[in-house]
Amino acid sequence: MSPIFPCKGCGTFIERSTQYCRRVKGQVLCSTCSDARQAEAAQAQLGLWRRWLQRLSRRREGAC
Repeated sequence: MSPIFPCKGCGTFIERSTQYCRRVKGQVLCSTCSDARQAEAAQAQLGLWRRWLQRLSRRREGAC
């Protein structure tokens, strides 16, 4: 039986292997918090691309 750890995000208790817990250094997340964190990272990456494209289009408009 795997040990039970609290989720770092919401605090719910989830069952994970000790090996996994050691690999993530005790920062265990439930699937809901993990999905939310991945979505935030994707939105941040999308924001970076949008800003880069805006800068590129401003440079092109200035060059004409």
